[in-house]
Amino acid sequence: MKKRAAFLFLLGSCAAPQPVSAPKPSVELAGRTAGAPQRCIPIERDEGLRVDSNDRGILLYGRGKRVWANHLAPGCGFNSGDVLIVQPIGSDYCRRDFVRSVDPVSRFPGPSCILSEFVPYTR
Repeated sequence: MKKRAAFLFLLGSCAAPQPVSAPKPSVELAGRTAGAPQRCIPIERDEGLRVDSNDRGILLYGRGKRVWANHLAPGCGFNSGDVLIVQPIGSDYCRRDFVRSVDPVSRFPGPSCILSEFVPYTR
């Protein structure tokens, strides 16, 4: 009986993985029109990158009429509660700048990603 249970367990563990559900569309970008991607955007005082509420692979910047979206490379993403630490080379956020995260409670480091181009979305 134990051999049969072990066999069934092993057989079940070989099953095809369930497909990962696609991220939901961004609520903040809904109804906006995408513009031409930009290599860099100016860093503004009192504004920082934030993780999109529906898609961990999108970082947002700005509020109001224009919001910039940075679509991270596939497989790279952050949790909405993570503290993002950006290491810009100059006075702008630019493609290829390094972003890493830290869990605010445990202070354990999280993933690290490289920024892509910034796409403006306007109303």
